[in-house]
Amino acid sequence: MTIWCPILGPDGPRYVAIADAIERDVRLGGLAPGARLPTHRNLAEALGVTVGTVTRGYGEAARRGLLRGETGRGTFVGGDPVPSMLRHREDGLPGVVDLGMTLPLERLSPSLAATLKDMAADPDCQRLLEYQPSCGRRADRRAGADWLRRHGLDVAPEAVSVTVGGQNALAVVLSAMFRPGDAVAVEAVTYPLIKTLARRFHLRLIPVEQDGHGMLPDALDEVCRAQPVRGLYLMPGCQNPTTARMPEYRRHETVEVARRRGLTIIEDDAYGLVAGPGPAPLAALAPERTFCIASLSKVVAGGLRVAYLASPEGYARAVERAISDMVWMTPPLMAGIARRWIADGTADRTLDAKRAESARRNAMARDMLSGLDISLQNTGYYIWLRLPEPWTSGDFVRVAGESGVVVTPDEAFVVGRRPLPHAVRLAISGPADADGLARGLSVLRAILLETRSAT
Repeated sequence: MTIWCPILGPDGPRYVAIADAIERDVRLGGLAPGARLPTHRNLAEALGVTVGTVTRGYGEAARRGLLRGETGRGTFVGGDPVPSMLRHREDGLPGVVDLGMTLPLERLSPSLAATLKDMAADPDCQRLLEYQPSCGRRADRRAGADWLRRHGLDVAPEAVSVTVGGQNALAVVLSAMFRPGDAVAVEAVTYPLIKTLARRFHLRLIPVEQDGHGMLPDALDEVCRAQPVRGLYLMPGCQNPTTARMPEYRRHETVEVARRRGLTIIEDDAYGLVAGPGPAPLAALAPERTFCIASLSKVVAGGLRVAYLASPEGYARAVERAISDMVWMTPPLMAGIARRWIADGTADRTLDAKRAESARRNAMARDMLSGLDISLQNTGYYIWLRLPEPWTSGDFVRVAGESGVVVTPDEAFVVGRRPLPHAVRLAISGPADADGLARGLSVLRAILLETRSAT
């Protein structure tokens, strides 16, 4: 592993520059939480400063809440293991290309002003300030059933609950269906939030092997044979971060294993519509045991915190109780906006526009990253880049960050203590425009080609 050695600016005290460099690399992802920093003496020699200067720099970084010391072990980066989940453009640095967050091409989101003007003239408008049923108003649940048909799922409105986005829907299902200590099977490389929520609800995540088509059904069966497993979390429409799309035959095989082993399935289709039409969802193949989450945040607008949760027959009441325990209800104003945009075609037009822009960005990325080992969907929001030798994701994230490009390392997605795949996720939907994306991809390609020529 290469020693972390920042480039210090020419001005100001050296110890402050060291603290500033630590803060910058933590924010950019170049120093991951839990990363061990060089010893005071090693960094002092690398930077050409005194040991005392490094000690003061580490102390200043610790005062800012960036570091923690462990007696006899060294100095480590503190904080959340997936800080990019909490990072936003407001926290960004000037000139930095952020390929870390999968923002939903926000410049193409619908006009909120026109919608609010129309809603203000609606006699029903004032009722949006009243308490509503925790599962959502009947009209909103009907809109949810309508939207779920875009995902290939035909359900009655009574089976649909309105939640505060896909993350809330996932938390609701975990709360309603599982108890502390329960085991939930997931792909070995999976969506980071399921890891966070599992810790919060004291659930055990069991990693299952996967390939370019997603989770391997035989591996899932073997895991269930070895230990009691109660649940299964999957993103078959477009897996985050690998972009894998589960083919129809494997969906049937997965459902067969779930039935045989008595698993409750959570199907998260956050990116399925963006990736384009695909096979029938798991919820259509096994409606008696599958909860399906269809969020509008990635499809229509990030600030539209609305998702529709389809529950198996007999479980809608348990879901409603879980929603009421957490947030009582999805804000009726948000649900009302979503209902209007679904009904008048705004949501579909927005999806079409974002898929078209995604297609352009993926074509650009495919061209600019030609010769590199990447996986993508033609209209997806992100790319999985497998790094060539001798790169590790930690080193690559650090070097990319020093060059002004933020990417997400593989360790954010890996479940348990297992070998890292040496890959990074590139959120090509993150930059505000295609020029910013091109600039970021050029930097990454140059870094990798420079290494190739050096070897």
